[in-house]
Amino acid sequence: MRRALTCTVALYLALGVLCTLSSAAETSRYGELPLDQAIRIGSGREVVVEISDPDCRFSRRMVRYWDQRQDVSRFIFMVALSNHPEAAGKVRYILCARDRVAAYREVYSGGLDFGEKSSERQCDDQGLARVHREVAAKVGAVGTPTYLIKGVKVDGAKVGEIERLLGGAKIPFSAGDPDW
Repeated sequence: MRRALTCTVALYLALGVLCTLSSAAETSRYGELPLDQAIRIGSGREVVVEISDPDCRFSRRMVRYWDQRQDVSRFIFMVALSNHPEAAGKVRYILCARDRVAAYREVYSGGLDFGEKSSERQCDDQGLARVHREVAAKVGAVGTPTYLIKGVKVDGAKVGEIERLLGGAKIPFSAGDPDW
C-alpha cells in the first residue's frame, strides 16, 4: 500500500466496509454525541461531525476546504493515531488551550511540527482527550479524517462525496487522495 493510506482508512479499504446511517439514526447519533465538548468551527446550518488527527496530512489539507464552506458548523473531535507519535501532544495542546480554535489552527498549519512549544503540551486536559477518543470509537472511526454528514459516515478526505451530501456550490478542491 502507498504511504498516502497511512492516515486514511486502510482498514476500511481492506475490508470494503461502508457504514451508512439512516435518517432516524442520524438524529439519535448526533443526540448521543457530546457536541458541547467538541471544537466548534463555523456557524452554518449544515452540521458536520469530524474525527481528526493533527498529524494526518489529509485532515490538515481538508482544513482549507472547510474554510471555504460558509454553510457548515464543524464539531471536531481530536484523536492521535498510533502511527503519529507526536499527535498525542498536539491533541493535548489543542484541548488544553484557552482558545481551542486558535490552537487548532496553529497546529494544523504546522506551528508545532518541529518541537515548538513542546513544554506546553504537558497539561491536564481534564479527561477531554478520553471523551474525544470515545466519540471516535462510537462513530466507528478507524482512520482520519472521518466525517458524519446528514447521517452518512464518510471515511477519508472525499470531497466529491462530501459535496454530494452537503449540496450547494461546488468548490474546486483536491485533498490529494489518489483514490478519487
